[in-house]
Amino acid sequence: MAKSNNPLQGYLRVPKLYILLPSGGKFSNIESISDISDELPIYPLTSMDETLLRNPDALLNGESLAGVITSCTGIKDAYELTANDVDVILLAIRYATYGNDLEVTTPCPGCTNTVNHTVQIEPILETIEVLEDHYDVTLDNGLHCFLKPYTFRDSQKAALSAFRETSELNNLINAEADDMSKLLTFNKSFKAMADLNIDILSNAIIKVIIPQAEDADDDQEEIIVTNHKHILEWVKGISKQHADIIIEELNKINQLGIQRDVDATCEDCNHEFKLTIEFNPSNFFDLVS
Repeated sequence: MAKSNNPLQGYLRVPKLYILLPSGGKFSNIESISDISDELPIYPLTSMDETLLRNPDALLNGESLAGVITSCTGIKDAYELTANDVDVILLAIRYATYGNDLEVTTPCPGCTNTVNHTVQIEPILETIEVLEDHYDVTLDNGLHCFLKPYTFRDSQKAALSAFRETSELNNLINAEADDMSKLLTFNKSFKAMADLNIDILSNAIIKVIIPQAEDADDDQEEIIVTNHKHILEWVKGISKQHADIIIEELNKINQLGIQRDVDATCEDCNHEFKLTIEFNPSNFFDLVS
């Protein structure tokens, strides 16, 4: 790459901090991570980044957030990050841009009054833990499933689909169509949501191991299934009980990587409780117009 002759080159933004990602880059190729320290540089937001974050439509489908992550980290394909990584990166960008304080508002579980709490970001970033290479769960039929966190791409697909389906159903309720037409549209929406959930679930399964049968010969080995098409077909046909077991484990995995709960106290009733930080980009950043 040719060296820039811009005299202002030396006055561009520089990284404010370096962080470890929970995934450690295991589930995606992150070229911007330092080969020496395995740390990711975090730059503060630019004015253009803030403009992107003000676009509700682009924010909803993930385009704005992906662009901001690329701008502030150098990661080319943010969609391949794990959802765990994205949460940590958002928090680090928030810290790099606006400082250590994060104002959080939540209802008190004791008296329901509004609690305004200032969270310190730096201590939370210090709780980052690296994820395992994989996670696994064994079903009662003996199948051994190896799992990985959801990708940012799949998380955004799910969020966008849920928003669209909710909007369509609300419009359907208020529509003047006959009951049969409403029912057909209603069923179509739920089928689309179900198909997407199946795809996302199958994408989070690395492999499935079929154990050796009890009456099999000693030289018969277990069968390892990694073909995504085969896994997808299997996921479509498993029982709800087995699907729920896998989903429950995945939900736990996607909450790993950083401490999300902080101690808070209601000034009105002195009730002490755990406050969970929501990594929602629509209200996570201080976007002053």
